[in-house]
Amino acid sequence: MTNSEPEQQAASDGVPVDAASFSALMASFAPFETAPRLMVAVSGGVDSMALTLLAAQWCAERNGKVLAVTVDHGLRPAAAAEAQWVQLQLAQYGIDHQVLHWQGPKPGAAIQQEARAARYRLIDELAVQLGILHVLVGHHLNDQAETIIMRQNHASGPVGLAGMSGQRYLRHCRLLRPLLAVPRKNLVATLRGFAPPNSDQITNGQKWLEDPSNRNLAFERVRLRQELRERENLSSGAISLHDFGALARARQHIENAVGVFLAHHVYLAPDGVASVNWPGFMDDQSDAKKTGRGSISGLSDFDIAAYGIGHVLRCVGGASYAPARDSVRQILQLIRQSEPARHSLAGCVLHRRKNHILIYREAGRMDKTPQPVWPGQKNRWDHRFELQLEGGVKPATGGDFAGFSIAPLGMCDPFHKRAFRRAMAQFVPFWASRPRQALAVLPVLLWQDQPLSVAGLEICALSDVLSAAGCPTAQLELFLAIRVTWRFAPSTPLWEGGFKFVANP
Repeated sequence: MTNSEPEQQAASDGVPVDAASFSALMASFAPFETAPRLMVAVSGGVDSMALTLLAAQWCAERNGKVLAVTVDHGLRPAAAAEAQWVQLQLAQYGIDHQVLHWQGPKPGAAIQQEARAARYRLIDELAVQLGILHVLVGHHLNDQAETIIMRQNHASGPVGLAGMSGQRYLRHCRLLRPLLAVPRKNLVATLRGFAPPNSDQITNGQKWLEDPSNRNLAFERVRLRQELRERENLSSGAISLHDFGALARARQHIENAVGVFLAHHVYLAPDGVASVNWPGFMDDQSDAKKTGRGSISGLSDFDIAAYGIGHVLRCVGGASYAPARDSVRQILQLIRQSEPARHSLAGCVLHRRKNHILIYREAGRMDKTPQPVWPGQKNRWDHRFELQLEGGVKPATGGDFAGFSIAPLGMCDPFHKRAFRRAMAQFVPFWASRPRQALAVLPVLLWQDQPLSVAGLEICALSDVLSAAGCPTAQLELFLAIRVTWRFAPSTPLWEGGFKFVANP
């Protein structure tokens, strides 16, 4: 845990964010409820501490309430003590606080990326439990500048170069970044002006924590931060809000074009397979055809299609981010050259069939270990499907749900019988045209390795399919009272356009 007082005393050039300025920033995200409820992700750093206190003021003025949430990733021994420190500090202001824990094994690579994904997942799950629609995070102007420069260094396209959006959507709530136009030094100055009620801390203001990972040169962002000497670069105008605005407008135009492409050319079926009916992937001229919008950085129809198909791959593969546009372009160029053709990208198969492309999950990229299933709750599988079990079981099963699991359909012996797949198609007609590999990645509910239900086939229907294939069905009679609900629910939607630029109030 690091005391922040030396930096506080050195931050006299910052301009505090007052209630009126913060209200103007929040107005970008209106409307809110009459008595708004907000969740704020707070690590204890200067940005999240300032955001939490400002959000608490904003809510109090509107008869609302804030819940501060700290995620302990379990990556540093000091994290638990830091979360407790945050809780004690916020309690002085009457702000409710909750700690969430990232359980399970931790990754050996891409730690920051995986930790961020876990953090957002935990926050999103809590938000839906509590019925909270708005989650605030403390990314500020310096973070935005670093993000854009990092993407410049990696030759990102115009979508990536716009940086972080002021608003994005998680599965159950929206993530808001009201401080994107505010330099970090202003947040330091803001905390200097805060002190708990009935406290004499006003001379030093509200303290915060410094995460030691912010000094770890193993991370690209930390190295860049040191190289930039961010305050000097921002104050000298190396990257300005005007620049951010221009990049944002370019991205907004591209998003409009991508949205049109998805609406006109992509169909996403309930089994998680997408069909792309776009004649341009067979037309070399689409590389040269422009969208007709001069402000879209000269992008061709083919570029827009690559962006759109990148979003399809993200959705179908259950990923958090789309693959790079250049990677999608390369695959589409290969698909042009032969028909039929199969290529893999981002955990998916792109399968050309005459005048369209099918996109489905790649079996080789899935975890095939059966996943235990619990009754009365949503069981997520492969970041793509949700299963909920409700109802009773017969005594022959032990009276509980022990032994239930989810696995890929391709792991079940009956699937490898042609008669079984033919019978499946009789109940779900569009499966008749599905490649075998696309059916193999459907989820199946198992009891002691015996299939009970496939996404799209409830227990009764599966019984008929098994019978038609000459497979035993006696075990299914034990579970006819169970209601099985499957839903294709990827980690991210097919489209979440709406890049939001937050201007300085």
